[in-house]
Amino acid sequence: MKTKRGAVRTETYERLKKDIIEGRYAAGELVQISEFARDLGVSRTPVREALSTAERDLLVDLINGRGAIIRPLSMDEIININQFREVVDGLAARLSARSIPAAAIASLRSDFESLLEQPGAAESERHSQLSHTLHKTIAESCGNWVVQAQWQHLDTAFSRLKQKGWETWLNSADREEISLRRLNEHLEIIDAIEKRDPSRAEDAAKRHIVRATKDLLQFMGGTR
Repeated sequence: MKTKRGAVRTETYERLKKDIIEGRYAAGELVQISEFARDLGVSRTPVREALSTAERDLLVDLINGRGAIIRPLSMDEIININQFREVVDGLAARLSARSIPAAAIASLRSDFESLLEQPGAAESERHSQLSHTLHKTIAESCGNWVVQAQWQHLDTAFSRLKQKGWETWLNSADREEISLRRLNEHLEIIDAIEKRDPSRAEDAAKRHIVRATKDLLQFMGGTR
């Protein structure tokens, strides 16, 4: 049973993570521990503990016990994280093509195909949520505990990057084209796994991450 202190620590971290991912604090901003405590309505102790976890999850850089700098999503950071994700997601998809329960992948197919029937659904928050569910389910179903541990460890960094990507694309003139393409990429991954084709599943998962990286860097003014 989780202790009261443990519950406060977990809740503080989850709220802090949400605020950082959603951009409440500016990238590169130095925020004092007292400011975080005020914003979150808790004492400094759970904030310190939450910041330690946030540093592990690549959200902040701690500054001598005074506070933390919100870690910027630089182009190098985006490339480095997604290069690793390309490998991990690709391997997870390859392994899951052999092990994921048929009912789980069929349910995901149904959810994603329903978006095709709704105008604008590819650009919706629902699609973003389903995207996370798909990648997480694939990792959890791959049967390799090392892959699962690495994916879980970097899930927060992946989520922050995905949020940045969606915000960037959805504010562009190409939002409809990119969102629909990403929906079709998700369906391609699902189809390959459903047909128990490991090589195709791995290739589809890797292409999906490579294309997402290229899109984001392009809109940020960089190249890969």
